Amino acid sequence: MCNLKFLPIVFFLIISSCSPNTSYYPHKKSPFSGGEYKIGKPYQIEGRTFYPEESFDYKERGVASWYGPNFHKKKTANGEVFDMNLLTAAHKTLQLPSLVRVTNIENNRSLILRVNDRGPFVKNRIIDVSKKAASILGFQKKGTANVIVEYYGRAKIYDKNGKIVKQKLTKNIKNDKGFYFVRIGIFSDVNNIDNIISQVKNLAKIRIDKSQLGHKVLLGPFVNKNYTERVLNIIKENGFEDAIIEKIK
Repeated sequence: MCNLKFLPIVFFLIISSCSPNTSYYPHKKSPFSGGEYKIGKPYQIEGRTFYPEESFDYKERGVASWYGPNFHKKKTANGEVFDMNLLTAAHKTLQLPSLVRVTNIENNRSLILRVNDRGPFVKNRIIDVSKKAASILGFQKKGTANVIVEYYGRAKIYDKNGKIVKQKLTKNIKNDKGFYFVRIGIFSDVNNIDNIISQVKNLAKIRIDKSQLGHKVLLGPFVNKNYTERVLNIIKENGFEDAIIEKIK
């Protein structure tokens, strides 16, 4: 049986990044309303060609910078409105919107950010984060920081009315022979299951399979095994030591 603990700040930040219609916006629609899922065609900036593509195992180390007032309230590359006070980021090629984990190597601070824009186009920089994100990561005054950026998952999409848009499976997913899930555990106590779901529901979809042994709680589906392994490590680090990966066709 797992030793239930409160998940750390990273899950709170996931909620802030991909489920903005929470208590912070009790009477408003999502601040990410009106955007769309977008990969985009190759494009050129100052003689360099960039090739956007879906990447479910992206991980890169490099320099991060931040952007704010000059772009505040302007549209992002996928049609959302940039707000420098939200936890978002710009990337040159990743699918939009998506979630990435950005870790400041210099102070070990980490955030989950919503990528909904293109950039940065300054040499040797791999990601542009919002002013708010730079402040939390501890490099707003300095301007840049050495970071590790890794794909974290799909971000929710909201229509112009603030309602969640159901995303269709991509070709990559359709052609996959199966899906990966993180099995958190098998439980007999329904109250225990509700407690677990409340802690991890914002990481991914929850699937519950009933069996003679009890209720199997699964987190997923995920397309890429490397990414699934990273989710598994996070789950284990936070008390769910019996969690394993399952592949279901």
